[in-house]
Amino acid sequence: MRLFICIVLISIVFAEDKIKSELKNVRVLPFTKKAEIMKYMKKTVTKELGVKCNFCHNIKNFSSDENTHKLVAREMMSMVMNINKNTMKPLELHEVSCWVCHRGQKHPDHN
Repeated sequence: MRLFICIVLISIVFAEDKIKSELKNVRVLPFTKKAEIMKYMKKTVTKELGVKCNFCHNIKNFSSDENTHKLVAREMMSMVMNINKNTMKPLELHEVSCWVCHRGQKHPDHN
């Protein structure tokens, strides 16, 4: 019985590694599948920021961090997630998104 439990646990660990390996260098977003992250990026990020994929990504290697816009986007996404978790949710307010500041523009209006 112990051997069976060990085999099941090891199988689960390897299965999780296989799922995680579908995406490379995803550090902030909770997605594990390419289809999930592509849907989120296309339907949410590109519209809220008014940009296309190549604004942040090297199209030949999406996992690359060579474009500094990707690094800034990662920080901004972490900021939004933190605001929602620690401010909006405890106060029972609506979640915020990139749209709150960006309004479909690459750079927020500073007025």
